[in-house]
Amino acid sequence: MVRNSGSDRFRLTGQIHPVDYFRFVERDEMDWQVWTDVLRGRVAGAVFRGILPPDVCERIRRNFWSSPMLRTKEHSTRDADYSCGHHLFSAPSLDWYLDEADRARPVLEALCGGPGRTPLSLLDEYRRYLANQGIRLRVAEHQGRRAAPFRLRSRGDDDTLVLSPHDDAEAIRHAHHIEGCEVQRVSRLCNALMCVENDSGGELLYWNISPDRESRDALGMSTDSYGYPIASLSGIEQLTVPVHAGDVYLFDTANVHAVAPCGGGRIFRTTVNLLTGELDEETTVYWS
Repeated sequence: MVRNSGSDRFRLTGQIHPVDYFRFVERDEMDWQVWTDVLRGRVAGAVFRGILPPDVCERIRRNFWSSPMLRTKEHSTRDADYSCGHHLFSAPSLDWYLDEADRARPVLEALCGGPGRTPLSLLDEYRRYLANQGIRLRVAEHQGRRAAPFRLRSRGDDDTLVLSPHDDAEAIRHAHHIEGCEVQRVSRLCNALMCVENDSGGELLYWNISPDRESRDALGMSTDSYGYPIASLSGIEQLTVPVHAGDVYLFDTANVHAVAPCGGGRIFRTTVNLLTGELDEETTVYWS
């Protein structure tokens, strides 16, 4: 990880976190206690290196690019933005999302399953770990219907940010089209990603600020606006976290984060993405 700071130009305001929180714990093996520490707000993030074996990454990568579910994002300004599965926040309605989740779930599970240590087996590992503490891990639900467990996304760009600076937690908690869904009640919303393809570039950029409402209003941003101006982050401490195929990582989405440009030459950064959080003391949920 690399720390840096910019100049003293106008910047976002909000919560700035202490140094013992604003850091990424790094491990060469899965450490489910560290994972849980992120979910409970003890540390901003964690990265676990080389968890998915190369053959598993290659199998999922091939499955993804050959999947009949593969689609290009509509109205995207990029020609290198692909996905399998849908994101609840960007869905046109909750019912539409749940219908799509029912259709996509078996396809996604087949795409990411098979022998070896896979995204599915990692979720099972964490399910067993939590069960020993009397905690249930399950897919999020709404009125008895299950969300999609995850989605896959691949983006590539040589010279601009793959994802612009943004935060997710407040947007999801206040999204009108998913009002009443249990995911809006999780205590801390975290992003979990499992990288299966990324030759170079595509680092996670993570800033030490959770923007406040006044800051968003000053920039003319509504709840569903996306992308803070880079200039507004000037002077705010930032971490750069390299991401390689096989890495698994988790972080608090309330902080502003982005993805750096990929290495060029049509290099793609492909990840298995899910959101997760503690619903209550006995239940942890995840969804896409």
